[in-house]
Amino acid sequence: MRVRHAFLAAAAAAGLGAAGVLWLAPGEADRLRRDLDDTARQRDALRQAIERLTGEDRLAEVHVVDQVPAGEAGGTAPAGGDRTVLEFVELDRDGHPLPSRRFVVPDRVVFFDALVVKFDPQHVMAADALRGRSLALFRRVYGQNQAPAEGQPIDPAGDVPDVYRVQPRPSEFERRLWTQFWRYVRDPAAAAEEGVRVIQGEAVYVPVRKGDVWVLSLEHNGGLNIRLRRTSDPAAP
Repeated sequence: MRVRHAFLAAAAAAGLGAAGVLWLAPGEADRLRRDLDDTARQRDALRQAIERLTGEDRLAEVHVVDQVPAGEAGGTAPAGGDRTVLEFVELDRDGHPLPSRRFVVPDRVVFFDALVVKFDPQHVMAADALRGRSLALFRRVYGQNQAPAEGQPIDPAGDVPDVYRVQPRPSEFERRLWTQFWRYVRDPAAAAEEGVRVIQGEAVYVPVRKGDVWVLSLEHNGGLNIRLRRTSDPAAP
């Protein structure tokens, strides 16, 4: 029995000694710390890439300041329609409002259409200065009983939206992207050379009521969205 106890004690001492050698080996602790730091950096990089791919930017707010049913005093809409007065406020990259514009739409259902550019996800994940998120140029606003061509223009066609100018003066890339938009639509190979994944027109529309505030947003790796932010309409749910 004493021999067995002695053997176990010796084995335990040997094990502790080996463990001590393992933990005290020169440079081993530094290597483990470097590995942990690398793992943490990779985890943060992955989280940031996911946030870029799934994030979105607010582009504009739409305030419904008035709505007059057809036939009422002051109404200018065609029979069966309504006159809706909108205050359209685009936002810059930091979320600050640009000068507002007012539109009168002869309807309660309002469409907003835009030219949209979506880039390769690799550029989005890398937060590329010009290609790191989708871009949109608002074209026009119109009612559901109007043809799109009858809509009122929002941003000048072919211009570079102020919200997307990285420098005070637009870069050659930005100018080319907007002035040759429809060429890229018809020439996917040329668009791909610019890092463009999808380039197309998009429209979103909703029924609006006086007192509503709607937010137009653009997904970093996708297209347009419109959501109700708040309303003062007492009939709202």
